[in-house]
Amino acid sequence: MRSTAIKLGIFTVFTILITFALAGIIGKLSPFDSTYHVKAVFTDATGILNGDPVKIAGVDVGKVVSFEVTGGEAVITMEVSGDTDLPDNVIAEIKFRNLLGQRIVNLAEPEDPSSTPLEPGGTIPVENTRPALDLSVVFNNLRPLIQSTNPEEINLVSRAILEVFKGREGDVAKILGNIGEVTQELADKDQRLARLITNLDRLTEVLNGEAGNIRGGINRFGELMEALAQTTPTIERVVDQLDDASSRFGNILLKNRANLDSELDDLNTILGIIEDELGPLDTIAKNLKEVLLATARSQSYGKWWNLYVVNLCPEASGNAGCES
Repeated sequence: MRSTAIKLGIFTVFTILITFALAGIIGKLSPFDSTYHVKAVFTDATGILNGDPVKIAGVDVGKVVSFEVTGGEAVITMEVSGDTDLPDNVIAEIKFRNLLGQRIVNLAEPEDPSSTPLEPGGTIPVENTRPALDLSVVFNNLRPLIQSTNPEEINLVSRAILEVFKGREGDVAKILGNIGEVTQELADKDQRLARLITNLDRLTEVLNGEAGNIRGGINRFGELMEALAQTTPTIERVVDQLDDASSRFGNILLKNRANLDSELDDLNTILGIIEDELGPLDTIAKNLKEVLLATARSQSYGKWWNLYVVNLCPEASGNAGCES
């Protein structure tokens, strides 16, 4: 009897331990693990429930334990594993968990994470939180299309939209933010855009007023192209003749290459002699003016000048010439 009671007691304890283990696994209860609480402020926490998981890069690190509304904003309290270190500028995002609408809270580091950790009991401000995408707005805008579309096709589109948006709420928010910045920039440049449009209108009016001249210019350009097309055969013949003349000239140069080389050598010799005698020639050129003036004065004496020249060179009568 005593052994039976002992066996029953052991079975009861073992059953209780197994029950607690299953409860811990199913309910994500870890009584032996240290945890701490942090809060996050959201502008919209639609769909968040107690017990929803808190994840980092897809790994469970905690769960949602409570939420409340304060000052028109939702404050969510999360229980996070004690070995999870979070920077004080951590980003908290609410994302879709599945197609049933269940949510998770995803914690992500910013591009420039802070070296200061988030203390237990700390609060993630609303500037660092991202609410979930409100699909009701999307489907309300798609209502006219949905009413005229096959339900099966609507389900297919809905699944595709959820797959595309799943985990990309931050990217969508960035896109919308960029669109807002572009809109603000365009609003700031409204006067410049108005002037640009006005100038374009004036340019259009000028072009309309000069349409006749533009058409005339285009027509004349067309006539020029036609004239060129008509003279193309003549141009081709001239080009052929030039090519033939060039070939003949090349042949002439080729045949007389030796003579040309000889002439160039002679010219080079003459230029060398001139270069060597450049000093005396320069002196003669400088004195040429005085020589010409003296010659002009001597000619004024008439016959005496002729006689003087003959007496200067008496050998000239014998065709021997004057020697220097």
